[in-house]
Amino acid sequence: MTSRDLPAEARLALKMALASSLGWWLGTLAGQPRPIFAGLVGLVALSGDPFQALNASLSRIVGVLAGVAIGIGLLQIDIRTLWLVVLGLSLGLLAGIPLRVGDRPNIQPAVSALFLIGLGRTGAFNAGVARLWETGIGAGVTLAVAVLVWPPDPVADVERRLERIRQELAADLAAVMADLAHGSGAVQGRMEDMRAHSLDAVREVLALDAARRALRLNPMRRGHAAQLEDAAARINLAARLYRHTRSIARDELDMRVVDPALASMARAIADAIDRTLRGEPTAPHIDTPAPADPSAFVIWSQLRQLAADLTQREEPGDPQAEDDEREP
Repeated sequence: MTSRDLPAEARLALKMALASSLGWWLGTLAGQPRPIFAGLVGLVALSGDPFQALNASLSRIVGVLAGVAIGIGLLQIDIRTLWLVVLGLSLGLLAGIPLRVGDRPNIQPAVSALFLIGLGRTGAFNAGVARLWETGIGAGVTLAVAVLVWPPDPVADVERRLERIRQELAADLAAVMADLAHGSGAVQGRMEDMRAHSLDAVREVLALDAARRALRLNPMRRGHAAQLEDAAARINLAARLYRHTRSIARDELDMRVVDPALASMARAIADAIDRTLRGEPTAPHIDTPAPADPSAFVIWSQLRQLAADLTQREEPGDPQAEDDEREP
């Protein structure tokens, strides 16, 4: 199970509260006594990926524009309200497909259209205009908070993700060592978690582009590019190491090899992996001869490949390739 970063969650909550409060305050200064939409933008835009606040705010504004246009247009049609709602939701959700927020459809067109239809024909135009300028205020405040006042730190975030992967990999390798040393059966109880950890590592590799974009868009963080790339290289390595670790675990589960010499070899490799992922590149010292037993030889060969991976920097496969791997 992935551990939660409570300090990071608290910082995000405070950032959302600050952006929403400032949006509300500026909305009241602009003459709206209850500018709820100005306050909502900070909650919506900052509640997802910390690197996507800019895209989320812009997508929200475009989505509101589309939804207001859909709502006002539908209110010119003389049909039952139920059918207006059906059309508004359908057209709004379809419009949200090309106006994506990250990897999800943008629901703002549907929300805005539904809001205007709910108000009815009387006052719908004025309400639509108010929703537009309130959303603009909220989006501007959110961008200022997210980029200038309290910018995300891509390097710190990537390093936290790397630390989580490092700890998970160490625990999974420890299960392999316990099985090799004592036949403890620890691998059998961890295979599902190990698969989840491996897929999570690949997802973190795919998320690195968002961190790089956040760094480029933020003038306060651009000088940290070298640090980000160093952490990114270690996440790439961890994802590759995880795939071989899973292969070793599956072979151990299938063949039930108990060999203290192989356990010692795995321990040396695991220690080198841990040091390397901490930023201290280390080559394991391996002097274990190839075993005569065929099953033990398979594990020995896999361990040697795992050690060789420490000097490689290839990109891991995509998540679908992971899903297609043989499962126990």
